[in-house]
Amino acid sequence: MIKRILFLFLAFLLTASSLNDARKANEAFRNGNFEKAAELYRQAIEENPEDARLHYNLGTALAKLGESEQAVQAFEKAKQLTDDPEQQSMADYNAGTHLSEAEMYDEALDFFRNALRNNPDDPDIKHNYEMSVRKQQEQEQEQNEDNQDNNEDDQQQDQQQNDQQDQQQDQNQQDQQQDQQDGEQDGNPSDQQQQPMPDEISKEEAENILNALEQLERSILENRKKEAEQSNASNEKDW
Repeated sequence: MIKRILFLFLAFLLTASSLNDARKANEAFRNGNFEKAAELYRQAIEENPEDARLHYNLGTALAKLGESEQAVQAFEKAKQLTDDPEQQSMADYNAGTHLSEAEMYDEALDFFRNALRNNPDDPDIKHNYEMSVRKQQEQEQEQNEDNQDNNEDDQQQDQQQNDQQDQQQDQNQQDQQQDQQDGEQDGNPSDQQQQPMPDEISKEEAENILNALEQLERSILENRKKEAEQSNASNEKDW
């Protein structure tokens, strides 16, 4: 578990208004009203902008509010305004602790390294540094596993798309073969008996045919008439 951010209670001389704001800010911080504390620390900084401890406590209040960027800026400003290695170490420690809680381990480790340079024997700094290293490794492992899972999902999706494309190509080939077979059956003259179209005849040929038919009918009638006469003659009695 990451150890807590350190708060620096003010016990030094300030201007009257600045000291009043700082005391109210400390009280608001103790009561958990971090937004009010940050507001009062800013007011105190307006009166004493070069006081590192005001910036330090402002950063601590902002860290409690989850305002990462502004909190780190306040800690860095506090570090710039003091020559005390211990206070510089505390500013780096708080910045690193806040970033580690926000799971920004790369940035947190940089601040912890700076804090250890100024205070190498501090057990809290060592503890939070080691915890951040461990958390960073776990985070990288999770990211690698997520990337591997995503790659496997992408590969499965690509394989499914390839399978679908292969199936579609097979279906298209089957459809083309069936269309070709149907076309051969419909268009092959040897598979069908073509009916000859009747030839057209001229008017003269039609008249000749009619005349021939009329002559044939007359011939048939004459033959029938002769057969009837012969039959009557054979039936007459002799006297």
